[in-house]
Amino acid sequence: MALTKKVMILFDPDKYKKLELKARLYKKSVGALIRDTIEEVVIPDERVSKKKKMEAAQRIVAADEEMPEWEEIEKQIAQGHAE
Repeated sequence: MALTKKVMILFDPDKYKKLELKARLYKKSVGALIRDTIEEVVIPDERVSKKKKMEAAQRIVAADEEMPEWEEIEKQIAQGHAE
């Protein structure tokens, strides 16, 4: 996609330095970091990205909780429908 629109944003030196450091961390330019952030946060696509699905799966797998047996889960579902 061709970039054809321009926006000027002014930052104080400290915030810009933080943006530069963050961009370097992600191996991006400051402009690319800002564009990507806008894409992900401000105007997200309705579909869930593969990255977000992977992050959610990792959080689920990392959870250190005991899961009830399937029979107990079914019982809880049935109780929820009955209420």
